[in-house]
Amino acid sequence: MQPFFLPIEQADYAILHAVQAGASPLLTIMMLAITFLGNPVFWVGVAALLYWRGQENKGFFMMNLIVFVSAAAGVLKFAFARPRPSPEEFKVMASDGYGLDSFPSGHATMIAAAFAYCYSRIERHWKILFGIAVLLVAYSRLYLGMHYPTDVLAGIVAGLVIGKLNLVARNKLFHKNFKPSKLEDELALIVLVFAAIAAVFFLRSIPMAGLFIGFYAGFFLFKEMGLRQSILLRKFLALKYIIGFVPLLAFAAIGEGIVETGLVLTATQAFIMYVLGGFWISWLWPAIFEKAFFASAKKPWENQNR
Repeated sequence: MQPFFLPIEQADYAILHAVQAGASPLLTIMMLAITFLGNPVFWVGVAALLYWRGQENKGFFMMNLIVFVSAAAGVLKFAFARPRPSPEEFKVMASDGYGLDSFPSGHATMIAAAFAYCYSRIERHWKILFGIAVLLVAYSRLYLGMHYPTDVLAGIVAGLVIGKLNLVARNKLFHKNFKPSKLEDELALIVLVFAAIAAVFFLRSIPMAGLFIGFYAGFFLFKEMGLRQSILLRKFLALKYIIGFVPLLAFAAIGEGIVETGLVLTATQAFIMYVLGGFWISWLWPAIFEKAFFASAKKPWENQNR
């Protein structure tokens, strides 16, 4: 440890011990729930909700945000290779499938990026609640013994930058059609997205990279085919959400080995399950739903107020 960094590490250790001094069973349950708000999986769900609402470009840019955060966090973790807090010295009350490196906090990066990206388009009371959520997720990472204070601070800063940059791209390219046969100004963004996916694949999470690949494959196929989703009344939209998430959760559960299938999935098989999950979000489920529910020209379940 360089002398310059020694005071920072000492402060990290002191603050982390202080945060964990107030641990209790009830607070632990609360922190485990709160920390999920910074998990990329939660925001994949948000992207799916936007997409299935018929707002494909909004879903696309939300998924871009997740990709950029995952890639940036992976690159920084690889570069700094800082170990997570040791269970021999701290209370480690959670597990993390995103590797053993600590700097920066991926959860803090994700929630801060979402905050920066959404800030200009949400009302004041939501801005306040969102800001509180950022702080709570950062605190949860300390409380659960997953990160040091400098990890979450760096994650918040990185996330704010990524969120703003994604917002700039969205504002410039949101109304593009994104047809692969007519890519023009958006080509640079697409190249950047797939470079980020490559970084995720090699440095952070192969299954997560598979989900991204499946999503973008379906998105560009959807755009190239000129498909359109009906704008639904609220109760039918809720039905679409509920039915749509069942297979998506099944793909994830099988891919992670949570559901016993009688087979031990290889890394390649798990990757394929995640590819299917991403493709389900952006093409399969929208296409199936429209075909099954909207074969008739008369659509009493469709919202006419566009």
